[in-house]
Amino acid sequence: MSETKKSVPVRLVYDVWFQEGERTAAGVVVSVGLDEAKALIAAGKAERADPLPGE
Repeated sequence: MSETKKSVPVRLVYDVWFQEGERTAAGVVVSVGLDEAKALIAAGKAERADPLPGE
């Protein structure tokens, strides 16, 4: 069974480097995969921009 990776929007609380040398500034809303969104939120680096699926 193929599972589609869902992107969810999060608002960055701190600057984040998704790729080396490319800073994404705090305050920006970005769409990332669900697992990455949960990891960023758990680390205190982002906050939900809308409810996560299943919540």
